[in-house]
Amino acid sequence: MRTAAFASREELADALASFFVAELLLPSRPLWIVTPWISDVQLIDNRSGRFRGLLPTMAKRWLRLGEVLELHLVRGGGVVVACRPDAHNLAFVDQIRGKAQSIGAERQLRVCESAELHEKGILADEVLLSGSMNLTYNGLRRLEESVHLNRDPDTVARTRAAYKQRWGEPQWT
Repeated sequence: MRTAAFASREELADALASFFVAELLLPSRPLWIVTPWISDVQLIDNRSGRFRGLLPTMAKRWLRLGEVLELHLVRGGGVVVACRPDAHNLAFVDQIRGKAQSIGAERQLRVCESAELHEKGILADEVLLSGSMNLTYNGLRRLEESVHLNRDPDTVARTRAAYKQRWGEPQWT
């Protein structure tokens, strides 16, 4: 998917919302988020309540990435975030660490940092989203991006092995 036009950006936003709703229904252990830049972006538009049939407790408003990751942890998932050690990212990282601690899920969250990180990927149990997009407002709503969704079991397994080798095995798996 390429996001050169407004309509394609909306398609990407819808695809990401669907991806993360699916994660809330059946959380990955872990969900890997590898991105140089990360923000507490608006991620799931539930203002109309369209996801309440699947997740009845979901608020009837926009849900931000931090809230979605908190719900993911509450529902038994694990999260690994790899990003650059930049003040912008660290503000978000501190926020999700606080959320994890407040719900007693700090062991289900792992944060890794690398100043040279350029790779971008979101890896669930059976799906890999990869491409040029960072999880920021600009990445989701402003810049031209290229994002690929891959469900090939071999590609998913190889990516998981590479992430484990680079970022370490999460302690809860």
